[in-house]
Amino acid sequence: METHSLNGTDLSVTAAPSQHFSGRGLHDRNATLWSSMVIRSSRHRVFFSGDTGLTTEYATLRERLGPFDLVMLEVGGLHPSWGDIHLGPQNALKALTLLGGGAFLPIHWGTFALATHDWDQPAESLLVRAPLEGARLLMPQLGEPVEPAHGHEVTPWWRAVDERAPRQLPPEPSTITLPKAMPWPFD
Repeated sequence: METHSLNGTDLSVTAAPSQHFSGRGLHDRNATLWSSMVIRSSRHRVFFSGDTGLTTEYATLRERLGPFDLVMLEVGGLHPSWGDIHLGPQNALKALTLLGGGAFLPIHWGTFALATHDWDQPAESLLVRAPLEGARLLMPQLGEPVEPAHGHEVTPWWRAVDERAPRQLPPEPSTITLPKAMPWPFD
């Protein structure tokens, strides 16, 4: 782990372990590190997972850098063969437990079709699973400010995204009567 403190503030950012492959070219597979981040101040501590699979390192993070007021974990891009590089809803709840809890803000879902599940499946799954696990779920509407310490009831706002207003068909065109003859522009 590596920490950088911002000069003149009590704010620090720590690059913390994550589990994901790296590489953007043909010859650079796993040549760089992938990381999560911990943002700390004297009053608050926030964990941001980035893309990651489930790792026991989260228990170590809790001990060294926690407890966390807000935990942001990726939940999209879910596929059984991607368990080492993406959490999905079920493993995100396990990661939340390893990290010691805190308000849970799911991230990295509904962005684009990477996996075979519906775009809102991670959100719908968490809506059912999180209360059963005692997780304090935060799912604000896009752009909505939220205060993690003041838990609010989750409203499944994403359901309205798929609701489409009845399609308005254009009115039938009126019958156009063409003249029998038209003058040539040079006449």
